[in-house]
Amino acid sequence: MAGPHHEPTRRLVLAAGAAGGAASLLTGCLGDRSPSSAPAGPPADVPRWAPGPGEPAGARRGGRVITAWSNEAQSYDPAIGWDLHSWEAISTVLYAPLYQYAGQFDGPAPHAAQGAPQVSKDGRVYTIPLRRDVRFHNGRPVVAEDYVYTWTRLMDPGLASWASSYLFGIEGAEEVYEEKAERIRGLSAPDPYTLRVTLTEPDVLFPALLCMPYTAALPREEVRRLGAEFGRTPVGSGPMRITRYDSKGRRAVFEPFDQYFWRGTPLIERLEYRWGIGYPLQALQLSGGRVDVLGEGLVASQAARFTADASMRERFVQAVPVRGTQWLSLNHRRRELRDPRVRRALNWAVDREQLMRLTFGLSDPWGSPFPKRLDRFRRTAKPYAYDPERARALLREAGVEKLKLEFLHGTQDPWPLLGQVLQQQFEAVGVELSLNAMSQPAFELATSDGKGDLYGSHLYITLNSALELVSSNFTSDASYNYLGYANARVDSLAVSARKARSTEAANSLLAEIEDELVRDAAGVFLGSMNFLAARAPEVRNYQMRGETGTYYDRLWVKR
Repeated sequence: MAGPHHEPTRRLVLAAGAAGGAASLLTGCLGDRSPSSAPAGPPADVPRWAPGPGEPAGARRGGRVITAWSNEAQSYDPAIGWDLHSWEAISTVLYAPLYQYAGQFDGPAPHAAQGAPQVSKDGRVYTIPLRRDVRFHNGRPVVAEDYVYTWTRLMDPGLASWASSYLFGIEGAEEVYEEKAERIRGLSAPDPYTLRVTLTEPDVLFPALLCMPYTAALPREEVRRLGAEFGRTPVGSGPMRITRYDSKGRRAVFEPFDQYFWRGTPLIERLEYRWGIGYPLQALQLSGGRVDVLGEGLVASQAARFTADASMRERFVQAVPVRGTQWLSLNHRRRELRDPRVRRALNWAVDREQLMRLTFGLSDPWGSPFPKRLDRFRRTAKPYAYDPERARALLREAGVEKLKLEFLHGTQDPWPLLGQVLQQQFEAVGVELSLNAMSQPAFELATSDGKGDLYGSHLYITLNSALELVSSNFTSDASYNYLGYANARVDSLAVSARKARSTEAANSLLAEIEDELVRDAAGVFLGSMNFLAARAPEVRNYQMRGETGTYYDRLWVKR
């Protein structure tokens, strides 16, 4: 679920800042750190917290939280919405998937499921026990057939869900999508509280798919009753229910669901989303106390202001660990760029320290394709560093005396500024870089059509594995491989990693893939991304993960 600029991930779902890229997350979800905090511990009536980072310290009930967004959500229907605003609403507010990522980097933990799935010896059959206390916002219990209905709905070509292909690994799912069958034969409900899923082959990413909002159960009767309005006023099973959607007034209101299965949560009495607020105004409203959370976090232009002043940084900024990476996609159809020596030269020519200073903390210098932070991953690849003399030597070896390249960019931060600096750095090794600025929609269209010699890309991993990055960008048939990169060894290793029977086994193969991508210089690797959350100091126990967004079920407000 990822790609260079318009993939449906959490910070495209965050680095796009809402313009269309994928960006999100962070370097330390620590909760309240003020000296006046009360002793840690949940309220007495909260027996257990949903999987996530930490517990609230000195929590109080009541109060409201206002979150600012730049744009209206595409849809609160989890089969349709994927922009940043939609993604947070469907991930942490309105719906409850079977599993939820635990802690800040851990993998799936039971959420609407009663426990871990039972997996057959061949790795193809998942038997998932369901909790009996999960209810839809209309009061009806959630049962196994609701998942069968929801996942089958994703295969409806008339719905045109961007998420449909993620479930093609289930036996018969693609046949339903192609209208050759009406029911997915790999889905069954042996009893109301057991869901059975049969895959065509083992898939190491499947457990992560069970954490995604588009696999959360939907009530068939409400989808039919509401029709097109389901995308604005849906009925889910998450911690909050929507009570008002005002497109003209540019706001949506959510209130706690009193039958939510994690009893005692949420703590706040109201959440309000407001949109149509530009980034400069968002910053002013946050510092002025008119909004409590910036839904998209800080973009580069805001980060400069909030991080330069120590008091502003302490009051409003919270770094959150993320698994995001930033690179330049290269046109492998261009004759000179088909030579790996030229691609390596471009990697050695980049001064990443200088470049990433211009992101104001949103990226760290990093000359390798995978993010710095990966769960249970033992890295063997050696990242590129800055060595302009080595770059010049490789270009001479490749017989390139003067290379002219076109760099495409839209309006999305920080690429216009980074392009100017890259232009200077490449010039120092004999590469002339022309900058082709265009509107963001025009940029999206041009890159998806395979135009340009290079352009900026970024991705935040949402499926708990670097395999997502590889499969969406660096295999021959990858969805976002617009510029013709092909490496048979990467393709073969990716297939094996997908069928691996454990995260450790998959990661061992992924380490080989990263080695190969570095050796082959599949792109120009620039940085490992960070996420800077921005919230009012009165918002306590503020926690989030980039794959999901803000955990509104556990934050509280001190006024």
